[in-house]
Amino acid sequence: MRHRLGLLAAVLSLALATPALAGHHLWDITEIYSNGDGSVQFVELFTADNNEQGVGAFNVTASGNTASFGGVNLPTSATANTWILMATSNFSSQTGGITPDYLLPTHFFNTGGGTMNYAGVDIWAYGKVPTDGVHSLLRNGSTAVNSPRNFAGASGSVNLGISTPGFQSWGLILLVGALLLAASGMLRRRPELAA
Repeated sequence: MRHRLGLLAAVLSLALATPALAGHHLWDITEIYSNGDGSVQFVELFTADNNEQGVGAFNVTASGNTASFGGVNLPTSATANTWILMATSNFSSQTGGITPDYLLPTHFFNTGGGTMNYAGVDIWAYGKVPTDGVHSLLRNGSTAVNSPRNFAGASGSVNLGISTPGFQSWGLILLVGALLLAASGMLRRRPELAA
């Protein structure tokens, strides 16, 4: 009888056991970036732990917007010391941009400050985000040159700051020519003025 009870307990425990689910709760939002008009943005997450690949069912929310992981988990349980990059679809086409792991809609977060929420397990009340096209806001509240990293280990840095147009070489030639013309006319008139 004892043997049958033990067997019955083993069968019941196997039948009632739920499959192990991949973790998702140890990711932290570490860096956010936006250009001046919010059309290019990224959100970076980091974990120091393995077995955190189960992000697929969750979202990141900010400013009333939601970005989904689309039901797609990370490809491996080897997640220790890795990043997830969520970025607008045009991010990778920028000079210094890299391929995001997941997509964000444009104007995803408010650059004046707000709350960013990953799956209800990491909530960041962030301050003003730099919009100079170069710097990003780090989790500790400081700013630095943006440094996005994706799950594959690629890193980059974009510079979408407003640039002043360079003085084209043809413009310099025209300027020098105009100055020479003006100077030659002044030299011709000078003797007449002396007379």
